[in-house]
Amino acid sequence: MKDKLERFVRDNREDFDVFEPRADLWKDLEKGLGHKERPLWQRPLGSGFSTSRRMVWQIAASIALIVGLGGFWYFNHQYGVTEQPDVVAFNPTYARTVQQYTRLIEDKRGELKTVTENDPALYQQFASDFDRLEKTYQSLKQELPKTPNQEILIQAMVENLKTQIDLLNQQLMIIQRIKQQSNEKNKIPV
Repeated sequence: MKDKLERFVRDNREDFDVFEPRADLWKDLEKGLGHKERPLWQRPLGSGFSTSRRMVWQIAASIALIVGLGGFWYFNHQYGVTEQPDVVAFNPTYARTVQQYTRLIEDKRGELKTVTENDPALYQQFASDFDRLEKTYQSLKQELPKTPNQEILIQAMVENLKTQIDLLNQQLMIIQRIKQQSNEKNKIPV
């Protein structure tokens, strides 16, 4: 039997080399096997609908990317993931509080800087007081991964931030009083 097959292939070698199947051969074969038309997402990539299928996957990937970025933005906005990653990793409930206090401190420091532009010596004195608290906060933050009781340390960090805010509020009140006194001295009695 093997000899007959080899002889047939050898005798008809030219016909095998020239033969090209017609374009609709696979469709006819599928009909003969009883296959039905498949939905777009089930068709093989090589079929004529590959661009449509690829487009469906591109749309799905785009939606997944948008949802992922939206989720990242939400968690960063709510918990300050990029601003306070250490606190978020150890205790997400305090992360939002730490983020809010940090933003408030940044705002107050900016306000203090603009208010004391005319008096740099006063600003330096205020900044040195604030820097001591900031150094304490940074040392607490460095100890966070090492300590066994992170919740107590995070509470201490939050208390430090509250103290920083209180200090900035007091400094702003002092500047306000100084301005009021200078305005009263500059008023001309009528």
